[in-house]
Amino acid sequence: MQPDKCDLIIKGSYILTQNEERELIEDGAVAVSGNYISAIGKQVDIAKEWIADETIDCGKSVILPGLINSHTHVPMTLMRGVADDLPLLEWLHNYMFPIESGLTKDLVELGARLGCAEMVASGTTAIFDGYMHEDVVGKAVDETGMKAVLGEGFFKFPSPFFKKAQDAWDAIEALHEQFAGHERIKTAVTPHAVFTTDPDQLAESMGLAERLGLLWQIHAAESVPETKLTLDTFGKRPIQILKEYGLLRERTRLHHCVDVTDEEISWIKESGAMIAHNPQSNLKLGSGICPLTKFVEAGITAGLGTDGAASNNNLDMLDEMRTAAMLQKGFLQDPEAMPAQAVLDMATLSGAEFLGFEDIGSLKAGMKADIIALDMDKMHLKPVYNPLSHVIYSAGGQDICLTVCDGEVIFRDGHFLTVDVETISREAEKAVEWALQRLENR
Repeated sequence: MQPDKCDLIIKGSYILTQNEERELIEDGAVAVSGNYISAIGKQVDIAKEWIADETIDCGKSVILPGLINSHTHVPMTLMRGVADDLPLLEWLHNYMFPIESGLTKDLVELGARLGCAEMVASGTTAIFDGYMHEDVVGKAVDETGMKAVLGEGFFKFPSPFFKKAQDAWDAIEALHEQFAGHERIKTAVTPHAVFTTDPDQLAESMGLAERLGLLWQIHAAESVPETKLTLDTFGKRPIQILKEYGLLRERTRLHHCVDVTDEEISWIKESGAMIAHNPQSNLKLGSGICPLTKFVEAGITAGLGTDGAASNNNLDMLDEMRTAAMLQKGFLQDPEAMPAQAVLDMATLSGAEFLGFEDIGSLKAGMKADIIALDMDKMHLKPVYNPLSHVIYSAGGQDICLTVCDGEVIFRDGHFLTVDVETISREAEKAVEWALQRLENR
């Protein structure tokens, strides 16, 4: 019997499939045809059944699904390190907003290209982004070869970006039309937060999301000071406002959810909304610790995100997974809280559900070929008793040796195959003077 033909075979020491049984395959291989996984199994079996145009042998490695960043602001790589060791509201109002009000499309695109390169080199293949000028963010995502859900952000009107609500709605519709039918890019409606918008505007934007069939994302209950500001402004807590205005729905994606009550968690559960956990950003801004285990125990889908590089200060999902696992253990004084498998689920399967992609997050026949490999032939990853343990507790983004998205190899052995990182790096350095000038003139 002749073997079937495929485009690519990827081989490694271990495969964390993330299938229904969370199967671990030793000495495994993945056969890829076009954008899809054709087969997965032992190397000896794949070799008998498939012949490929190209074979990549990753050697001592762990192969797993591409990681999914459920909350980020990719262009904020340009503000990495410009304002550290500050609380959320001061960081936003005195530093981020003054810089961002002077952003041009060229700068946003540069920051997005830099962030996308950083992420593919550290194993991220899909993101849920929210920022301004998302049309050029989409251009950067498309160029890099990643997947994304893109949301054009808006604040109370008038703002530096939109003078009136209709301007924002027009921009959102234009973005939606720009990427309609794109295989790797979707769009979302993206109000910034309850305290930076207006409940009536939020309700109107949800109507737009319903009409266009889009996800609706918002920063929610990120810190105690945010809750106080919302109470002072509207007389109600952030999640309470979302509930009372009918904004907790299945299409709703809530970022952070640090300062929440048990009752508010029950409202989120009843609505079918999902949350994105951003532990490093919450810790760095002193915002607090999300009661993640309560959400998980309630059956609420929780994705994992880095937030932007200005509040993290990297976009490394392997680093984020380690923090997510350890933070809950220390917070609850329970070493069994958020085990390694649960955290990997957040960054793969739950992330796929959060972004609304049904064909990524696991490695099995028929799924899109979003595949990464982690080089295990390093001192800090030896010896190997349990490859899952090393992925969560020992590895970092610098250990990624292969990134494949939609069947295309976009990063391999330290080399970027779709973007010119030398030019991106050189241009990014020039942004420092611009950002500092914005702060001097605030």
